Amino acid sequence: MRKEIPMILTVLAGLFVIVAKYLFAVDQLGWFTTANRMYQVMYAMFFLLGVVSLTIVHGKNIQRRRSKWIYSLILLICMYGYGILTIQQTVEGPQANWIYNNILNPTDATIFALLAFFITSAAYRAFRVRTREATVLMITAVIVMLGVAPIGDTLIHGWNNVARWFMDVPNSSAMRGIALGAYLGSFAVALRILLGLERAHLGGAGQ
Repeated sequence: MRKEIPMILTVLAGLFVIVAKYLFAVDQLGWFTTANRMYQVMYAMFFLLGVVSLTIVHGKNIQRRRSKWIYSLILLICMYGYGILTIQQTVEGPQANWIYNNILNPTDATIFALLAFFITSAAYRAFRVRTREATVLMITAVIVMLGVAPIGDTLIHGWNNVARWFMDVPNSSAMRGIALGAYLGSFAVALRILLGLERAHLGGAGQ
């Protein structure tokens, strides 16, 4: 019963949302509203569980002086320190807002700036012309990059319109095809879970 009970609860929850959301145009019985409130409560519970789990894992790193344990200490200090601060004065408080604007935002910008180097390296490897597909990719990328940069329209008048056409027509068509495939795949996985055919989320390997 260790796997059967979670499987039954998963199927019942899925059927509950389907019935409440799609079979009733108006939430007359208040089922979906109740489900949303239950979701918010469970979200808060699992958020607390994540904090406890994070504390246990990094607490052991600090206790056993594992490699780079100082980063675990910094993480716990920041998590609990900022959490206590925002509880006292909310996220719009002067100190909490200063920390967010002057520490977190610059850190995010730095991380994304570092990612630019990895993206450049990946683009270099992708644009190495070895196949016909790589050639098409390189030509299209050059057209789009010159179109979004001011130098492209300066060199050839109307170049930005060509780049915009590539983004609006071929790119949008491909993205919609990818999205459609993703939606169908998600629907198939959800259907397998509701029918009890997919059990990987219970800790098994689909058995």
